[in-house]
Amino acid sequence: MLPTGIRLDNASVFFGKLPAVDGFTGAFTPGTITALIGGDGAGKSTLLRLLAGRLSLHSGTSEGLPVDRRKIGYQPADSGVWRNLSVAENIEFVSRTYGLDPEQAQKRSAELLALAGLDHVTGRLAGRLSGGMRQKLGVVLATLHRPGLVLLDEPTTGVDPISRAELWSLIAGAAADGATVVFATTYLDEAERASRLFLLGDGRLLAAGTPDDIIAHTPGVISQAPVALDAARRELASAHAWRRGDTVFRWEARPGDGQPEGFETAPADVENTSIALLLNQNGEQVASASLTDPRVLGSRRTVDTPLVEAIDVVRRYGSFTALGGICLNVQPGEVVGLLGGNGAGKTTLMRILLGLETPTAGTSTLFGETPSLETRRRIGYVAQGLGLYPSLSAIENLEFSASVHGVEVNEHVREFAHPFGRNPISSLPLGTKRHLAYLAATLHRPELLVLDEPTSGMDALTRARLWRDLRATADEGAGILVTTHYMQEAGQCDRLVILTAGEVTAEGTVSEITSAHTSLTVAAEHWQEAFTLLRTAGIPALLDGRTLRIPGANHDEILALLAALRGKLTITEGTATLEETMMLSALNRAP
Repeated sequence: MLPTGIRLDNASVFFGKLPAVDGFTGAFTPGTITALIGGDGAGKSTLLRLLAGRLSLHSGTSEGLPVDRRKIGYQPADSGVWRNLSVAENIEFVSRTYGLDPEQAQKRSAELLALAGLDHVTGRLAGRLSGGMRQKLGVVLATLHRPGLVLLDEPTTGVDPISRAELWSLIAGAAADGATVVFATTYLDEAERASRLFLLGDGRLLAAGTPDDIIAHTPGVISQAPVALDAARRELASAHAWRRGDTVFRWEARPGDGQPEGFETAPADVENTSIALLLNQNGEQVASASLTDPRVLGSRRTVDTPLVEAIDVVRRYGSFTALGGICLNVQPGEVVGLLGGNGAGKTTLMRILLGLETPTAGTSTLFGETPSLETRRRIGYVAQGLGLYPSLSAIENLEFSASVHGVEVNEHVREFAHPFGRNPISSLPLGTKRHLAYLAATLHRPELLVLDEPTSGMDALTRARLWRDLRATADEGAGILVTTHYMQEAGQCDRLVILTAGEVTAEGTVSEITSAHTSLTVAAEHWQEAFTLLRTAGIPALLDGRTLRIPGANHDEILALLAALRGKLTITEGTATLEETMMLSALNRAP
């Protein structure tokens, strides 16, 4: 382990004349977890590579960085595994690289693989693992040699909630063992589990500290009003307004500017503070208003039947049942979130709903008809891979999509693409490309939108703007079916459908789904000792700042288990989060 912490003072890294990290100052402490928050291009990866010794400072100073690379565990954004080797071969290769004792390496890897839920796939090629499994293997490899400094670049992006919980067991375990852990993420709910957060934008540090510290430095004033108010809907035309569920938020840089009628000061949280900080940083450079053209609102045709519907859909592949009698529908004007872990059946169900696969049993309809080329023309689809042409410019991608559907690119959308010129979109930030893919999918004003992880990699502001446009599209009468691994984003949906092992295990709003489940919060003076005791007992615990959360656990049993802990111990019971509810659902159905 590292005997002391790491500190950077006014650190800057340039790529040519462009500052990728611009004057960063911050400290990283052993036995803690630090989160780097920000969207694509914020400077997270550059800062991690600097800490890993893979980049040099152009200006500023550093203290405590390990000289011996063997004391560093680093996982790049692409998981950092060797895809042409099996899981066991990956472990063996890393063990030999670090000169680990074979017996100790075997014991250590068995422990980590069990925590990661990978102990049953050791003979499988890493390239054949799911994305979540590869990410978990990457963290196992980065922590196998017990490094003093663990650096993880977006280890959970695109990872389902259940795999994310297993990843967090590995991450918390490294910190409990005394390592300095630094990870990058775009998920704000996940970042709040860390002891300390650094919010980055365009390479600059916008805020630092605990979640409460971040909130305390909210610039200006954030106010809120129900979306049902006319004044609230009018505010959505502003570049400084956004929507979360049924609430409209607005930000004013100067507290004395007053609030529109019906608005009141909003409760503080990290999501809204992050949006305010990014707006404050961008100043007048923020993009204008909503991308939903107000001149064409209400022009979609409406239908009385569900836009898409699955009735008792079964899909078998040989003896394997991927879907076991699924019922699902999306009504006009409704936003439905489809959630589930890897292998839950989400992709299979979406392919059947789109008419790309035929169910073994049951029925699937689009606009009340059997899916066909004609019905698919009325759909807008954004795949996780975006479906854009990287060698074309933003406007060329839009014009191509428009020509396929026989429509024109309206001026409202052209204004969005104009600043990017004729540069190929491969050079644009991921968040911009995702918004561009959404625009390309909606040019023909589809009646149904199907979106697969539409905001992955976006910062809080870009994500808020896309959801503002999605909600406006739904308000015009379109139905939206969206998959997401971001639990705060699930709250934007009118209704959620959760799949587990090919079956619907929960359906309803977030509060309806979580109300029947509980979780214990353990506040221990020495959280590392509490985590180690729970880990040894085989009880999954989630780190939340300096407290632990244990979904579905019995209060008296946990109290008895932790009775020997030094210092103060408090255990309270509350409602489980959506992520914890999904974990419990998966555990209850495990063979």
